[in-house]
Amino acid sequence: MINRRGSFTVQIVLLFSAMLILTWAVLSAAGDLAIYSTAEDFGRLWGTSILAEYDLNLKDRYGLFGFYGDTVTVERKLDVYADYTFGEKTYIEYGGSVCSLDDYRLTEPEQLKKQMADAVLFGCRPHGLCRAESETAESSFGSRTITSRWILDSLPSAGDGGDADVTGLVSQIKSGKGLSALLGSSMVNQYILTYFQHYRSTGDLGDTYFRNEIEYIICGKPDDEKARKKVRQKLIVMRNLLNLAYLYASPEKREAAMALAEVMTPDPEAVITQGVLLELWAFAEAENDLRLLYDDKPVPLIKSDSSWAMTLENAMEQTSDSEKRYITPSVLEGESYEVYLRILLSSVPDRTRLLRVMDLIQINMKYLYCDYFLLEDYHTGLQFSMWVNGEEHEFRESYERTAEKEGELSG
Repeated sequence: MINRRGSFTVQIVLLFSAMLILTWAVLSAAGDLAIYSTAEDFGRLWGTSILAEYDLNLKDRYGLFGFYGDTVTVERKLDVYADYTFGEKTYIEYGGSVCSLDDYRLTEPEQLKKQMADAVLFGCRPHGLCRAESETAESSFGSRTITSRWILDSLPSAGDGGDADVTGLVSQIKSGKGLSALLGSSMVNQYILTYFQHYRSTGDLGDTYFRNEIEYIICGKPDDEKARKKVRQKLIVMRNLLNLAYLYASPEKREAAMALAEVMTPDPEAVITQGVLLELWAFAEAENDLRLLYDDKPVPLIKSDSSWAMTLENAMEQTSDSEKRYITPSVLEGESYEVYLRILLSSVPDRTRLLRVMDLIQINMKYLYCDYFLLEDYHTGLQFSMWVNGEEHEFRESYERTAEKEGELSG
């Protein structure tokens, strides 16, 4: 009887001990889970806090979210947050953080492209910045240039030589590609037309260093006048090739050129002279087209008899007078100067366009906001790991990517 009672007592003690061990294990696991959840929640909160330090001027003027910093600065901030949160808790041991920002620089083309798409989708409008000093005088605006080597070398596009493909555009137009297909649905181009100005712009974007910003994106010349002239040359080439195609397709105009060629040179040289005259005629019409565009008059991509302005006699008498003098065709129809810029923009390599957009943002922010502004110092997110009680916690935090979610980044 005594042995049975002793055995029962031992069983009770063992059962009670097992329950205590199980209870301790459950409480320990619950504590570990609570600490793990706490670390996860606070890690995300700290990442969001760093994102909340975005530059207001960058957001208001260009619709871009980016915070200033480097890995060392961000890691120090995370350590400060951790010390404030865990410092007096003896049951939590914080083992430090390691941060990486490389994938989130605003100078990474894909990161900028996502930000630009978001700005377009949300219908953000630029809030112009104004320079405090009196250096915004109209006398210098439109004729500015950048010659400083260190400024040029610090531009995101330094070393990039992309260019608009004019001959490719002409081939597409001659093959029957329509205007909507030429322009595409690129959000990059929509962003550029919203946040940057061109030679014929009338919108109020506040102060800018260059007047011919879109022209800069097309040709990459850090000189207002050179950028305008370079784009003008490209438009002249485009119009000349398209005008020449129209002339060769017009029997009446070919015959007029041949009649004059036969007077000027005998056979068989007349055929060669006819070709020279047609080229001269097409070029004169192209010059006239540009003068129309500069005066806010439309010019069609493909000419018709009613939209053709120059006679052969006009072309022969053409002089290098002021660009303001032009002949108006009987019917004014077609596309504006801005549409022609959009067409050229669409032929510039995507990476080149994005890099030159970065250039203008950096140039204007230096000019209007901060002398040492560099776009590469700004980031759209961060990736970091931290160790709590020996366990690693990984986080990726970035600004909302509505455009990416909705699949709007194509093109």
